[in-house]
Amino acid sequence: MKGSTIDKEKVFTHIFNEYEERLYIFIVKILHSEALAKDMLQDVFLTLWNHMDSLGQIENMNAYLYKITENKVYNQLRKTACDKEARAQFWILTKKETQDHSETIVVREYEHIIEHAIENLPPQRKQIYLLSKREGMKQSDIASHLHISPNTVRNHLAQAYKQIGVYLKQALSSFLFFL
Repeated sequence: MKGSTIDKEKVFTHIFNEYEERLYIFIVKILHSEALAKDMLQDVFLTLWNHMDSLGQIENMNAYLYKITENKVYNQLRKTACDKEARAQFWILTKKETQDHSETIVVREYEHIIEHAIENLPPQRKQIYLLSKREGMKQSDIASHLHISPNTVRNHLAQAYKQIGVYLKQALSSFLFFL
């Protein structure tokens, strides 16, 4: 029994790490409140934890978690609409948090998309790109360091920019769809 609890915790942790930020962004976009989003996110993952025994029956974890989240968001909106005091508090929170946090969330998601694009580069191209952008090395220094021609470095960088650009275009069009 103890081993299955450990496995259950590992699976839960993996799912949590995979979906936490995406669900958080989704909630904040609708509710415009980081405080409400954090509370709601806890509720979503508590619901998941309570249903971990039936996890094998879930065919699409992404759809399952978004459906739970969507239901909790709509329940919150219904509650807010019906309760005058809750409505007033909601609008106060919304006005304070919306602008600053929306910008922060978009920047974080954009950085996440860029990191994912870099991770998808072929190994040598990725290494050359990182030496150039993160280490600030010149193309000639990269060529000497890796024992390849400067032309090869230039070609890899050009391909990296192109590949990252295509990835960003695809990912951002999906991301902007949710904005």
